Amino acid sequence: MNRMVWAVAAAVSLYAGQAGAQMPGMQHLQGTVSAVTDKVLTLATATVDLMANRSVTVVEPITIDQIQPGSYVATANKTQADGTGVSVEIRVFPPNTPRFDVNRAMDQSGTMMTNGVVATAVSTDGGRRLTVDFGQGTRQITVPPGISITLNTPGSLDLVKPGIKLEIVTVPATADRPGRQFIKINKADLAK
Repeated sequence: MNRMVWAVAAAVSLYAGQAGAQMPGMQHLQGTVSAVTDKVLTLATATVDLMANRSVTVVEPITIDQIQPGSYVATANKTQADGTGVSVEIRVFPPNTPRFDVNRAMDQSGTMMTNGVVATAVSTDGGRRLTVDFGQGTRQITVPPGISITLNTPGSLDLVKPGIKLEIVTVPATADRPGRQFIKINKADLAK
């Protein structure tokens, strides 16, 4: 999967995950698969035309101590008075994931999206303190206990079968970019 696909996947998944926020025209559905072909996905509640430009990601929860130096992370984090961040959620990607480093505002409330490689990871009373290198600098981010921490690995449409619960986000094409679909499956649902 190329660098831009992973970058967009990380950005969309974080953006869409924050309080149900949606980009204009974006469709976000969750449900159980009733049927699937290479062109159509049928959920219990909706039918979705599948785009050729799609990706499947398998997610699984991990523990806070599994975030180590060298991990590639994408985190939504709230800016604190001292300029550091506190994670609201964090997604960890395999080491060979193409990088799309960024540290930018997600909304007007002080929530930032920070994607980058973990330079240091230290356990503290308040969770795990990360120094994330986002390419143009670093950001200190505390990952408190109890937030969503997931490992995100690439999958294939072969994993999408009747009975599987999933989430699909469709981002429509614009004048400057093609449309894309992101299908997310929880690893635990694959074992059922």
